[in-house]
Amino acid sequence: MLLLYGYETVPQDWQVKESRPPSYSRVYYVLSGEVLYTDEHQSRRLRAGYLYVFPSALPYQMSQNPENPLCCLFLHIDIFPHILHELLEIPIKEDTFPAHLLAAMRSWCQDNPAHKACPVMESLSGALEAFLDSRGLLPSVPRRLACTLQYIADHVQEKITVEMLSRLCGYHPQYYIRLFTSCMGIPPHQYLIHYRMKLGLSSLLSGRSVAETAEHVGYPEVRNFIRAFHKHYGYSPLQLKKMIHILP
Repeated sequence: MLLLYGYETVPQDWQVKESRPPSYSRVYYVLSGEVLYTDEHQSRRLRAGYLYVFPSALPYQMSQNPENPLCCLFLHIDIFPHILHELLEIPIKEDTFPAHLLAAMRSWCQDNPAHKACPVMESLSGALEAFLDSRGLLPSVPRRLACTLQYIADHVQEKITVEMLSRLCGYHPQYYIRLFTSCMGIPPHQYLIHYRMKLGLSSLLSGRSVAETAEHVGYPEVRNFIRAFHKHYGYSPLQLKKMIHILP
């Protein structure tokens, strides 16, 4: 599922700090810039002409040389039923399918700078994900766990508990929590919050009101959504909607 997208040269103070596994994947096609990626296993400089798919189940951070800022095509995608515990680095050769696909995305972003959700970018993003999967680059989560992730996606508007999810896959709640955490990097209740907040941000940027967004992501009481959103992002939905400039 496509959450956000764009084509940007980032400001000099840009950085990424994912102190917890983000539960979604950033995807960058790097055109230029000096960026250092770091996680608990490695440090790596991003290279121009390469496609990067960042971990969904691992904390990481990125910093850049402000004199040579990052310019990239970027996507934020929920890659369910796949999960990444490591950074993928893929060279993009000229006149190949992925090169043409990324060029189409870049062209669309340049012609449509609003970056709102749209069928064209959703289709192109789906094609890229299918291509990566066809090359065996996207490992899947265990089948029983995958069914609960799908349940979350399908029933995000409803009340969801750990007990409900553990029953779906036939596990004791405590075992389910341990299995989920080992696969996803965070326990299920935190994953659900992250999923709802990221979906909420995407919903707000698409033009939905705060009340519509709250209902869309499973908060019957708008004030509870506003409180959770503020705790997650540090700003209220209206403040963030007014000030945000979509960045990688």
